[in-house]
Formats: sequence, C-alpha cells, structure tokens
Amino acid sequence: MKPATLRLLIERARTSSEAAQALHARLRRSEDQARAHLEMLHQYVREYEDRGRCRTGDDRDPSADRNQAAFLARLQLAVDTQAAEVQSRVAAAAAAAGEVALCLRRRKSLETLDERRRAQEQRAAARRDQKNTDEFAQRAMERAATTGLQHDAAGAGKEP
Repeated sequence: MKPATLRLLIERARTSSEAAQALHARLRRSEDQARAHLEMLHQYVREYEDRGRCRTGDDRDPSADRNQAAFLARLQLAVDTQAAEVQSRVAAAAAAAGEVALCLRRRKSLETLDERRRAQEQRAAARRDQKNTDEFAQRAMERAATTGLQHDAAGAGKEP
C-alpha cells in the first residue's frame, strides 16, 4: 500500500474514531439525563403516595381519592415510559461504545501497519547504505591494490 494512501486511511480512521467518541459522550449524557428524569418521577410517586397515606379517614374525599389514584396511575405510566427510554438510551450508548472500540481497533491496526512500513523502509535504507559502504570500500581496496602494483612495476623497471 502506498504511504500516501495509508496516511489518508489513518486520518479517516482518526476522524471516525473522534466522531464515534463524541457520539458516545453525547449518548452517555443523554442516558444520564434520562436516568435523572426517571429518578425525579420516582420521587414524585413517593411524594404523592405519602400525601395520600397522611390524610386521616375523616378528611378523605372519595372524589379526591379517585383523582389521586388516577393521577398516580398516569404518573406510573410516565415512570414506565421513562424506564423504557432509559433502557433504550443505555442500549444506544452501549452500541456507540462498541463502535468506538471498533474504530479505535481499526485506527490502531492502520497505525501499526504504517509503523511496520516505516521500519521496513528504514531497514531497506540501512541495507542500501551498507551495500554502498561495502562497494566503496571494495573499490578503494581495488584502487589501492592497483596503485600498489603500479608502484611495484614502476620501481622494478628502474633498478640496474
């Protein structure tokens, strides 16, 4: 794979993982808000049930009791609906967490691939440098040997 293509894929993976993390954070906040709303509804149920129990038998009005019972039934429906919403948001946040993990694995895989490519290029460059150094040394030795032979041959012709 070409280095430019790999860098582009890494950048896209980085962007995807950042977007997935941002979405996960938003979904977690939404989940927290839904849980807080559910807790508030539970608190309302407890308060209204306590109010109904606090009234004495003489102070009880049958129509008020029916109204309160109807209100508590609607409040319980709101609690059940909100509990389902919390579960929905929990599932969405869990799915987003899975997507974050997947994006991070993809990104890490691409980065590892890029690191291996760079290491391979460095090893190839080191081998080329070593080969060049060896060839230079070999040529220098050959020149030295040739020059030495030429000096020996030149010196042999001058002797009486």
